[in-house]
Amino acid sequence: MQKTKIFLRIRNLRHNAGYTQENVAHFLHIQRTTYTNYENGSRTPPLDILISLAELYQVSVDYLVRGVDTPYLSAAAKKFLVEFNSLPAPDQQEVFHFILFKKMFHK
Repeated sequence: MQKTKIFLRIRNLRHNAGYTQENVAHFLHIQRTTYTNYENGSRTPPLDILISLAELYQVSVDYLVRGVDTPYLSAAAKKFLVEFNSLPAPDQQEVFHFILFKKMFHK
Protein backbone atom coordinates (compact mmCIF):
# COMPACT_ATOMS: atom_id res chain seq x y z
CA MET A 1 0.00 0.00 0.00
CA GLN A 2 1.09 3.53 -0.66
CA LYS A 3 0.75 4.90 2.86
CA THR A 4 2.01 8.34 1.88
CA LYS A 5 -0.94 8.66 -0.48
CA ILE A 6 -3.41 7.20 2.02
CA PHE A 7 -2.50 9.64 4.76
CA LEU A 8 -2.84 12.62 2.41
CA ARG A 9 -6.22 11.45 1.17
CA ILE A 10 -7.70 10.78 4.63
CA ARG A 11 -6.39 14.11 5.91
CA ASN A 12 -7.85 16.01 2.94
CA LEU A 13 -11.17 14.20 3.20
CA ARG A 14 -11.39 15.00 6.92
CA HIS A 15 -10.58 18.68 6.34
CA ASN A 16 -13.11 18.91 3.49
CA ALA A 17 -15.80 17.32 5.67
CA GLY A 18 -15.06 19.74 8.52
CA TYR A 19 -14.26 16.99 11.04
CA THR A 20 -11.63 17.07 13.74
CA GLN A 21 -9.30 14.14 14.32
CA GLU A 22 -11.23 13.56 17.56
CA ASN A 23 -14.53 13.35 15.61
CA VAL A 24 -13.14 10.75 13.22
CA ALA A 25 -11.45 8.75 15.98
CA HIS A 26 -14.74 8.63 17.88
CA PHE A 27 -16.56 7.44 14.73
CA LEU A 28 -13.93 4.72 14.28
CA HIS A 29 -13.97 3.73 17.99
CA ILE A 30 -10.22 4.27 18.29
CA GLN A 31 -7.96 6.63 20.22
CA ARG A 32 -7.26 10.02 18.64
CA THR A 33 -3.53 9.31 18.82
CA THR A 34 -4.04 6.14 16.74
CA TYR A 35 -5.94 8.12 14.14
CA THR A 36 -3.27 10.83 14.18
CA ASN A 37 -0.70 8.15 13.34
CA TYR A 38 -2.76 7.22 10.26
CA GLU A 39 -2.88 10.85 9.13
CA ASN A 40 0.80 11.53 9.65
CA GLY A 41 1.78 8.35 7.82
CA SER A 42 3.53 6.62 10.69
CA ARG A 43 0.94 3.80 10.65
CA THR A 44 -1.10 2.34 7.81
CA PRO A 45 -4.79 1.92 8.66
CA PRO A 46 -5.99 -1.70 8.68
CA LEU A 47 -8.66 -2.81 6.25
CA ASP A 48 -11.57 -2.46 8.71
CA ILE A 49 -10.58 1.16 9.37
CA LEU A 50 -10.25 1.87 5.64
CA ILE A 51 -13.74 0.45 5.07
CA SER A 52 -15.18 2.63 7.84
CA LEU A 53 -13.41 5.71 6.48
CA ALA A 54 -14.74 4.99 3.00
CA GLU A 55 -18.25 4.77 4.42
CA LEU A 56 -17.80 7.97 6.43
CA TYR A 57 -16.58 9.99 3.45
CA GLN A 58 -18.71 8.16 0.87
CA VAL A 59 -15.75 7.16 -1.26
CA SER A 60 -14.45 3.75 -2.28
CA VAL A 61 -11.70 1.91 -0.45
CA ASP A 62 -9.98 1.85 -3.82
CA TYR A 63 -9.95 5.65 -3.76
CA LEU A 64 -8.41 5.71 -0.28
CA VAL A 65 -5.73 3.17 -1.16
CA ARG A 66 -4.92 4.01 -4.78
CA GLY A 67 -6.54 7.38 -5.42
CA VAL A 68 -8.75 5.85 -8.10
CA ASP A 69 -12.36 6.95 -8.22
CA THR A 70 -15.13 4.47 -8.84
CA PRO A 71 -14.48 3.33 -12.41
CA TYR A 72 -18.10 2.89 -13.48
CA LEU A 73 -19.04 6.57 -13.13
CA SER A 74 -18.35 8.87 -16.04
CA ALA A 75 -16.67 12.22 -15.45
CA ALA A 76 -20.01 13.95 -16.10
CA ALA A 77 -21.77 11.72 -13.55
CA LYS A 78 -19.08 12.42 -10.94
CA LYS A 79 -19.36 16.16 -11.56
CA PHE A 80 -23.14 15.97 -11.28
CA LEU A 81 -22.90 14.08 -7.98
CA VAL A 82 -20.45 16.61 -6.54
CA GLU A 83 -22.74 19.47 -7.49
CA PHE A 84 -25.88 17.62 -6.36
CA ASN A 85 -24.35 16.75 -2.97
CA SER A 86 -23.44 20.39 -2.41
CA LEU A 87 -27.11 21.40 -2.57
CA PRO A 88 -29.35 21.60 0.50
CA ALA A 89 -31.82 18.70 0.86
CA PRO A 90 -34.88 20.63 -0.43
CA ASP A 91 -32.98 21.60 -3.59
CA GLN A 92 -31.82 18.00 -4.05
CA GLN A 93 -35.44 16.91 -3.88
CA GLU A 94 -36.38 19.53 -6.48
CA VAL A 95 -33.63 18.31 -8.83
CA PHE A 96 -34.79 14.72 -8.36
CA HIS A 97 -38.38 15.68 -9.25
CA PHE A 98 -37.13 17.55 -12.31
CA ILE A 99 -35.28 14.43 -13.47
CA LEU A 100 -38.45 12.37 -13.07
CA PHE A 101 -40.38 15.02 -15.02
CA LYS A 102 -37.82 14.95 -17.86
CA LYS A 103 -37.91 11.14 -17.97
CA MET A 104 -41.65 11.23 -18.70
CA PHE A 105 -40.82 12.65 -22.14
CA HIS A 106 -38.10 10.12 -23.00
CA LYS A 107 -39.93 6.82 -22.73
